[in-house]
Order: sequence, then structure tokens, then C-alpha cells
Amino acid sequence: MSSKNLQGLIYRSALTSSLVPILMIELALVLLYFGINAYISEHNKQTLFTEVSQHLRDVTRREVNTINTQLQEVSRYAAILQRDHEKFFATPDSCYLPNGTPRFAVHRNGAYYKTNNNGGASLYYSASTPIGTVEKKKALCSEKLDDILISVVQTSPIITQAYLNTWDNMVRIYPFLDNAPEQFGPALNLTAFNFYYQADARHNPQRLPVWTGVYLDPAGQGWMISNVVPIYRGDFLEGVSGVDVTLDVFVKQILDLQLPWNAQAFMVEENGSILAIPAELAELLGLPPLKTQGAPLADTAVLAQRGEYNLLSNQELPIDAALKELFLNRADLAELTIAGTPYLVSQEIVPATGWRLLTLVDKSAIFTPIYALDALSKRIGIGAIVAMLFFYAAFFLYLQHKSSRLAARIAEPIENLSKLTGGLGAAFESAPPGTVGIREIDRLSNNFSNMTQELGKRTKDLVALELREKIKEKEAEILETLALTDRLTGLANRHKLDEVLEDELARFRRFGMPFGVILLDLDHFKEVNDTHGHQVGDQFLKETAELLANKTRQTDTTGRWGGEEFLIVCPKTDHDGLLEMAENLRQALQAHHSSPVGHKTASFGLALSQPDDKVRDIISRADKALYLAKSRGRNRVEFGQPLPPGPNPQPTNQP
Repeated sequence: MSSKNLQGLIYRSALTSSLVPILMIELALVLLYFGINAYISEHNKQTLFTEVSQHLRDVTRREVNTINTQLQEVSRYAAILQRDHEKFFATPDSCYLPNGTPRFAVHRNGAYYKTNNNGGASLYYSASTPIGTVEKKKALCSEKLDDILISVVQTSPIITQAYLNTWDNMVRIYPFLDNAPEQFGPALNLTAFNFYYQADARHNPQRLPVWTGVYLDPAGQGWMISNVVPIYRGDFLEGVSGVDVTLDVFVKQILDLQLPWNAQAFMVEENGSILAIPAELAELLGLPPLKTQGAPLADTAVLAQRGEYNLLSNQELPIDAALKELFLNRADLAELTIAGTPYLVSQEIVPATGWRLLTLVDKSAIFTPIYALDALSKRIGIGAIVAMLFFYAAFFLYLQHKSSRLAARIAEPIENLSKLTGGLGAAFESAPPGTVGIREIDRLSNNFSNMTQELGKRTKDLVALELREKIKEKEAEILETLALTDRLTGLANRHKLDEVLEDELARFRRFGMPFGVILLDLDHFKEVNDTHGHQVGDQFLKETAELLANKTRQTDTTGRWGGEEFLIVCPKTDHDGLLEMAENLRQALQAHHSSPVGHKTASFGLALSQPDDKVRDIISRADKALYLAKSRGRNRVEFGQPLPPGPNPQPTNQP
């Protein structure tokens, strides 16, 4: 803890005793002000959020009802087509031409088609269908259907086109297509498209109007959906009639909503595919622009399945799991984050089709009034803080002046005495201070001089005594270390190992904690000394000792047992653990390369503590195991077995 200047201490105490209470009161008032504002703001946010959530649900539900009504109206038009077209196939001999006689021809690509626009529908026959008398009659007499096709398209504001597709790949479609053969291509298999097969007997056994998924229109109207109905003659499916609604119509007529808080809406199928979405929202979700131009018919089935327009399968959309969870759980409200921005989303399901209308609103737009009020409150609070700081600055200058004068008056006499005693620790032998003519101070100076001389003498004596004690302690420590350490390897010596073994054996007897020993002997070590000399041999023993010390546990004691033999005492181990450790050491020694010796191996003898063991018993078992390892070819690990009752044989060393 650092010392403090007396004058500064008096000065700071005077300042703090005056400033701190006022500062704490003002700080409490500021915190109370901001705390109340934060509470009111949060309460207002919760209230507004509840109101907005309910209003958003109401708006979405109202729009869904409107959409559902329009879709039901489209389904009714499709049902009208169904009745009219089934009546046509029920009376095949009836042939009425409401718009005059049409002209037909074979296109250069082989398709049979209607060449003149007489105010009715287009007619196309695939080149894959042989055109005979029956086909030509059907093409001609189906002109009778144009009135109802024209009426449906012109009556409904959202229906783009109406058509009949037959089993033999004939298409009658209104409005008229100027070049149907090039638009549809030479060969067209209508039964392969969703606007045909979704109405067949397998997909629609009830023969009711059904809505298709999104597809790219072969007639060039872009991405659209269809409401299709089967046309039966008895139980034979003559074809499928339908009406189309383009996605552009949904965007312009259904999703062009004037929603509060700049909310945006988009329509999604039950499988997650997007039906209609405003461009701004599509960009927010990271979707590519919707393709609205025609494409070759061979590509339409692939284009209709593109995963980037699916909320569930497109893993790259910058939305979190909350939107998918909302979608799958059919919930009506959720909060989610898109590209780091929090949104509130409402969902309503269109009963007619199962589609979902989702409405998104940026939460920051909802809370804009609250944020403005918060900003005003903060400005007021900051203004109050600034005014308070100016007040405290002036008050601080006044108190500083008063406190400084008070501190100087109290501390100056004590400061003079402090200067006299400042060098006491370093100037025990300094000359006594001169007299100043003041009896009390002269007496104090003389006493101070006598005291410093006495302190100096006693300090020297104490330092000398402490130095002698430290030298004795260090000598004892060095002697103890030399007595327990092998001088060559730095490991524990035989004496130290005996102490450790006795301690471990006592612990085993008292607590039942088993321990093991590993006795290892370097194989053919005599050759090292004979070939390279004892200095190289000693260096190799040092390297071996260092390797063993690094490869054993901190709780193990590694020592030199004698010559090229090493002993490792392993507390708290069992048979498998001791065997694994010895095998690891054997492999490490075998892999170690020493210059100029090269690679050397070692043989290992292992033993575990047994009840009634003495130190010589466990060492004897380890030595016998070492002998066994030597006799079996060296460079191996053997485990010593418990000794039989009776006198134990003496250990035998094997080079």
C-alpha cells in the first residue's frame, strides 16, 4: 500500500467530504431520471407492440379473405368451363362456329395450327399426333368453346388466359397466340405438365377444381399458377381445362397493398415456394428476379422447380430459423431477423389453396415514435448532466482553494520534522545535525543522532547474524541434495530410492494404495564403453536419464539403481498401467538416437506391491522379471510374479 502525503491527504479529505455527498445525491437523481424514462419507454414499447401485432394480424387476415374470395371466384369460373367443355364432348356431332370459319395449316415444324385470328382462341396440335379426320373435326368444332373462354378471361380481372388441353396434345387457348407452333414447339406432351396431370384421376379423383404450383407458361405469359378441372366423357379423361393467373397479376392486384408501418406482404405455397413477392422484399430476402419471359418448353419443368424460390429448401436465404418455424407450425405471428434487422411477421392461410400470406414489418418502423421520445428524454438528461458538470467545476475550484490553505496550515510544521528524519535508513553514520538555538529542537536533534548511531550498530550485527544463518541453511541444503542425487545423471540415487520405496510401502500398508516398480537395464551397454570410451558411455547414461525423466509422470520417482540400471517407483498404478508405462519407455529408448552410439535398447522387469511385501521382495520380483527379459532376447518387458512362501532368493543382475 503506497504512502500518502499528509498535506495531500488533508487536502483530498476536505474536498471529498464536501463534494462526494452532493455528487452522490445528484448522481442518484440522474439515475432515477433515466431509470423512470427507460421504464416508461419499455412499457410504451410493449403496449405499442401488442397493438401493432393485433393490427397486423387483422390486416393480414382481411387481405387473405379478399384473396380467398378472388381465388374462389376463379375456381367458379373453372367449374363453368368444366360443365361447358364436358357438354361439348358429350355431343360430338354438334359443330357451331361462333366467330366464322377458321383456317388451319401444317407449320414447317410439323405442328397443326389455326392460322387466322378470327376473334377467338388459338388452336395447336402437336406434331407427335397424326392429324386425321377425327382430329381435324375436333379442331374445327371446338371453336364452339371460344365464347366461354372469351367470357371467362374478359370477365375476371385476374385471369390471364383460359384453355383446353386434350389427351392427344391439342391446345385451345384464349387470348389468341400469333405463332402458336413456334411458341409451343413441334412436339408437346401435355400430360407431363402440372397444369394437366394435377387434374387427372390419380391426383384428383373427386374431379374438382384444383390449383397448380408455380410454373413457366409454355404460351409465353411468364411465371403463373393455374386452376384446372378435368374434362371427362364418362370415365374417359378427354382433357383438362383451366384458367391462368400470372404472378405479375398477384403482385400488381393482390400484393400491391397499402399497409401501415411500411409493411410488405408476399404469398407462399404450402411447400414453401414463393408465388408472388414485391421486388423490394425479394431483394431483402436475397432472391433473384422472377423470370417473366417465355422459355423453351424443354426447360419449363426444370425452371418450375428452382429451389431459390423456396423458403424451406433454399439454405442461402438470409433468414433465421424463426421464419421456417412459423411456416411449418402454421403460427400466426413471430419475430425474426433478416440480414441483421429484426422484423415482425404475420401469417394467414388462404383456405381455398392452402397458400400463406406473410406480412413483414420492420420493428424499428413500429417503434419510431418511441425512439423519438427516447432521444428527446436523453437530450434533456444530457443537458442536465452538462449543467451539473459546470456547477461542480466552479464548486470544485472554490473548495480546492479553501482546502489547499487549510492543508498547508496543518502540514507545514510536520513537514519540517519529516525532512530531518527522511534519511534515517541510509545515514546511520551521518554527522549529528547542528543546533538551531531552540532547546526542544536541539534536544530532539541530539536524541535523533544518538538513536541513529545505535540503530546503525545493531543493524550491522543483525545483518551479519542473518548472513551466517543463510549460509548454514544453504550448505545443509546442498549436502542433502548431494546425498540423495546421483552425480552423473542428476536422478535420485540408491539412498533416495530406498527412502521412496519405504514410504510407498508404508502408504500401501496403511491405505491400500498399490504401487509398482520398473527396473530397466541397458542392453549391451558394456560395448558402448569398450567401443567409444567411458565419457561417451556417461553421456549416453545422461541422455537416458533425461529421457526417462521426461517420459514418466510427475508423481513417479526415477533414479539410478546402479551402473546402467535405472529404477522407477510408480505410485497409484495397477498391472495394466505399469505395463503400458514400461512399454512406452521401451519404445522411446529404442527410437532414441545418440551420436555416436546410435540406437540402444533396454530390458524391463516389473513388479507390483503385494500384501506382506518388504522392499527387498518387490525389488527381487522386478529383478527376476528383468533377468527373464534378458534371457528371452532383451528389448522386452516382463512382469514379476508374487514370490512363493518361504525364503526369497537373492536378486541376480544380468548384463
